[in-house]
Amino acid sequence: MTILVAVADDEASDRVLDTAVRLGAALDTPLYVVHLVDDADADRAAERMRDAIAERLADEPVEATVALEYVGRHSRRPGARIAHELLEIAEDVDITHIVMGHEHKGLRGRLRSGDAAFAVVNETTVPVTVVPRLDD
Repeated sequence: MTILVAVADDEASDRVLDTAVRLGAALDTPLYVVHLVDDADADRAAERMRDAIAERLADEPVEATVALEYVGRHSRRPGARIAHELLEIAEDVDITHIVMGHEHKGLRGRLRSGDAAFAVVNETTVPVTVVPRLDD
């Protein structure tokens, strides 16, 4: 039993991690934190982000594994690709809960790129905690 935590290189990631740590500690459940990247983006910057997240979580009251996962090319819409990868990971790792961020894109943005959070909620059989982006 593990909580899947999806993070991106954006402002919401800290809030997603904070939410996941609180949830994991309360449920006494380990975290599997993933940063999804395209093959072309799996460079030193992505590795530094993975290492920074692992370092940040080292002193938290919950066990955490941090990994880079590569997004496949089965769909042209990025949101659909991300959702598909998260759902595959959830099946492979015995996930019992998913925590992920969400950024409002408006209708045009959802039509153009898809919405990973909505797709995951619609397709998974486990609870999903969606952490919204806060506008400053």
